[in-house]
Amino acid sequence: MGLFNRNKPRDTSALHAALTRRTFEDFQKVYDPAWVDFEFEHDTLLSLALTNDDSPSRVAIANRLLDDGADVRGAMPLHRFLARNEHDFVAEAPLLKRLLDAGANVNEVHSKVGTPLETLAAKFKFSDVTLTPFYDVLLARPDLDLMQTGLDGRTVLTNLRKWSAKRGELVIRAEQTLTDRRTTVPPPAQ
Repeated sequence: MGLFNRNKPRDTSALHAALTRRTFEDFQKVYDPAWVDFEFEHDTLLSLALTNDDSPSRVAIANRLLDDGADVRGAMPLHRFLARNEHDFVAEAPLLKRLLDAGANVNEVHSKVGTPLETLAAKFKFSDVTLTPFYDVLLARPDLDLMQTGLDGRTVLTNLRKWSAKRGELVIRAEQTLTDRRTTVPPPAQ
């Protein structure tokens, strides 16, 4: 065994800062591909990169980590990504698709925010029109289950309907997705 452990960064605080608040260039200065699977307490490098304050840096760093083989199944990366309050939805939609194609769970339920689609839909500061690039990616997933239990023990579709005053277009699209999949669309609760 060598004198140095190449699978663990020496300065984790610099790496953490680069992942969450710095540019892609700053990240490259402190990152080694051997660390791609390094985990902070409850976070992976990828889940932290998906919270970067700057959208272009977020995309570049996350894509680099994916290129290096980052595992998309740990630390709820979709929830971390979709919960951001700042996005360039058009530029980030390909990253969302790449995360899903790499195996991120489109139906994973977080006890406080539900599924990734519910996490996104609950971002009421954004209109349905603004969220359309992300809706397009999520609703195109054949494995998306709109009838599964999500937030607060209700189905995803029920929660979307509950938010229909601000998510009317999403509700229409979700119901159409079920119809297109030949799934019976339950009537709205009275």
